[in-house]
Amino acid sequence: MDVEEIFPGVFELRMDYGRDTAGLLTDGAFPHAVWYIAGPTPALLDPGPTVVAQETLRTLRELGYDPNDIEYVIPSHIHVDHGGGSGWLVRELPNAKAVFHTRGVPYMTDVTKLAEGTRQVFGNEWEEVFGELLPVPEDRVVAVEEGFHLELGGKPYRIVFMPGHSLDHIGVYDETNEALYSGHGLGNFMPHRWMPDAPMTLPYFDVAASIESIRHARDLKPRYLLPAHTGFLAANPAYAIDAVERVTIELGELIQAGMRDGLTLGTMEEQVRVYFFAKPDKADRSYLPTVQAYVNYYERQARRRQEPNRK
Repeated sequence: MDVEEIFPGVFELRMDYGRDTAGLLTDGAFPHAVWYIAGPTPALLDPGPTVVAQETLRTLRELGYDPNDIEYVIPSHIHVDHGGGSGWLVRELPNAKAVFHTRGVPYMTDVTKLAEGTRQVFGNEWEEVFGELLPVPEDRVVAVEEGFHLELGGKPYRIVFMPGHSLDHIGVYDETNEALYSGHGLGNFMPHRWMPDAPMTLPYFDVAASIESIRHARDLKPRYLLPAHTGFLAANPAYAIDAVERVTIELGELIQAGMRDGLTLGTMEEQVRVYFFAKPDKADRSYLPTVQAYVNYYERQARRRQEPNRK
């Protein structure tokens, strides 16, 4: 793993792993960034799947830290590439508890539905990519909601509820360094372009909730952003947040127009390529999952309008 101390006592650990069987990323492998907060009450943020968690513990030992001291494991959300290693970690670390939003707790204490959803997205060989998915015992869970305060590394942090990418998505705000660990709450940033990319949206996406989460992040006025997968983003956070909001809204408008015109998913995917690239044949991944997720969202909204009493 590549290691960088981004703040005093806060380490970003980065690695690529596996192969992207769903075609969501650029080069066939999954990048991941996990953060270790040292000091009193040490913690792991966005620990990733089990294959990343295993490498993380090896790396921490090489750095001279005892993983058995870790008290909190805090994924941004339950998707296997972010929280899938939580069960393995609490099994291996005697003092650790796993922190989830209340909406995510049932899916992590019983991982049956999470495993099936992962299989639907990534295929039957998903465990070869991500490693085993173990449940977290209920007595090792800390259930949180917006504004929940934690002391990590001896410093104050608080939970920021950021649904949209998933129902249970949280960010973690470092009050000392004014840094927001945003997961996918602010979409994605492509490290080789330093620009916002289409939201990673499988299997669930809520456009309106995502926009509200982006605006919630803006209200925090963070000095630093730490988005999922790509890691530390020190460049102008206000500009980055504005850009993510613009991309999320404009993609929605583009896809809604395509739906009204009766365009196929493939044609709308071509339009998204044109949106992002002056030369759309240079696009480095498929945007079909993004198009499908937006379409699913707008179709859900249409059904709800037709069923006014539906909750």
